[in-house]
Amino acid sequence: MQRTVDVTTARRQFGTLLDEVFYKGDVITIERKGKPLACLVPANSESHYQAQASLDSERQRLLDQLHSLPTLSMNEDPTEVLRQIRSQRRIRAIKNHE
Repeated sequence: MQRTVDVTTARRQFGTLLDEVFYKGDVITIERKGKPLACLVPANSESHYQAQASLDSERQRLLDQLHSLPTLSMNEDPTEVLRQIRSQRRIRAIKNHE
């Protein structure tokens, strides 16, 4: 069963919500002011593992981007460093487009 609760209710009834997720397999969405913030899903559900794999791949992509940035020294002109970064991004975008 899927249901939605607000943040205040989730805070007050967190233990009960966890029991419902674990024992019944419910999926509970936590909202604040009508906007979904988080979902409680059973840890053994397939969607949980897919979401974790997606986060791991996104984290790795961001780390690769971070490591590809040029290192800065105190003597370099920041404007020139930004030009180099933009140039590298253009080259990557062209390669990805082809």
